[in-house]
Amino acid sequence: MHRRHHLHRHRYRSLLSVITMMVLTLLIAPLHGSADSSSRLDDPDPASIPLPVLDDDDPAKAVVARVTFSSRTQATVDRTSVSLQRAHTHIGDPPILKLSLTDVDGQAIDRMNAWSPLWVYSHGDRERMDVKSGGSGSFIVPFSPALSTMTITDTALNRDVITVDVKPAIRDFCVSHPADPDCLESDLSVDSVEPRAPLFAVLGKPVTVSVASTVSNAGPDGPTDARVDRTVTAGTGVTVTPAEPETTEVALAVGTPRRLEKTYTVTCTQPGARTLDFTTAVAPERASVIDPQEANNRRTTRLTVDCAVPVTINIQPGTTRNPVNLNGGVLPVAALTTRAGEYGNPLAFDATTINAASLHFGSPSVLLLGGGVPEAHGRIHPENSLELDEVTRDRDLDAVLHFQPRSQALTPADTSACVLGRFAGPSGPLSFYGCDRVTVVP
Repeated sequence: MHRRHHLHRHRYRSLLSVITMMVLTLLIAPLHGSADSSSRLDDPDPASIPLPVLDDDDPAKAVVARVTFSSRTQATVDRTSVSLQRAHTHIGDPPILKLSLTDVDGQAIDRMNAWSPLWVYSHGDRERMDVKSGGSGSFIVPFSPALSTMTITDTALNRDVITVDVKPAIRDFCVSHPADPDCLESDLSVDSVEPRAPLFAVLGKPVTVSVASTVSNAGPDGPTDARVDRTVTAGTGVTVTPAEPETTEVALAVGTPRRLEKTYTVTCTQPGARTLDFTTAVAPERASVIDPQEANNRRTTRLTVDCAVPVTINIQPGTTRNPVNLNGGVLPVAALTTRAGEYGNPLAFDATTINAASLHFGSPSVLLLGGGVPEAHGRIHPENSLELDEVTRDRDLDAVLHFQPRSQALTPADTSACVLGRFAGPSGPLSFYGCDRVTVVP
């Protein structure tokens, strides 16, 4: 508001200068008059008088919004544009309408009164003011590179009529006038989207996935306020939290990339390979900042999660304490065949279909990093011994597995050991995962 008052003060001062010059011209001319007309000075040509130069930094631009009112409280935008002329003053306008100008963050830039195109003078027996039911008018406000919206409010009704998005008009202007001092150019880009996740996830057990996105500004102008949008799309058989998009505002200096981290909780609801698409997009916040290469403003990376079927294993069948000497020989582990719901497992599992070449044995932390020891004999040993299935004793055909060396699978501090592998599922190969408690002994 102070800037607009400053501008009007200069305009009034300039107008006063012109008027003063004209008055002085009229006053000086008679002083040179005489009977001899040849002695008179020629009157100055008004066109030769230079226009006053404003001593402030007022841009010779304005934002114009053409709006059609169907009633006092309803309107539509016909068009918006940027004019290479200064906006006229709104000082003295009656408080019929209020114009509220805001930036991209919703912060106020200016507020001013405006005349309504619905208010007209009628001439009849006497002059009076009428309010029409509809009409169109142009609203002209000073240009600002930060301008985002113009909200038109009916002051008497204290009701917003319409909010005009002026960003497209400012963007079109800056695309057409790249040398304008209010228009900047910044080549923003998403350089990478890198999800990090465990090697596998177990059905129904949440895991943490971290995603690092790197964005940058190649210039030439900066720093540039940018909006970074991050979204995730989960395929079937997997859920992700939070699922809502996230927007982050960052200031991108030229040649100084920014790395943004975000963490998600992922839960498998169906076995098999399940996908998550992580997308990051970057864009200038201000419409007056033009990005010449928008093709690199968006990047998507797909993460495939191996959702394993939970199964029941029995380490060293016949014992409950499961003592494990790290220097011992081959360690026997039984993988139990179970029905859906047995031992709390959600899906049925046939241990005789295990792929022996896929097996790994070790602590949970070792297996999650892709470690563990393989099956010692390269094959499984189907058995129906009662001591393999110590709880249900259902005489299913289970599988006995053997692993060594123990010292590469466990440490003295471990309290549980697990088996990870592949088996023949109903519609194709699937991963399975099962754990049992252990007591590591000297």
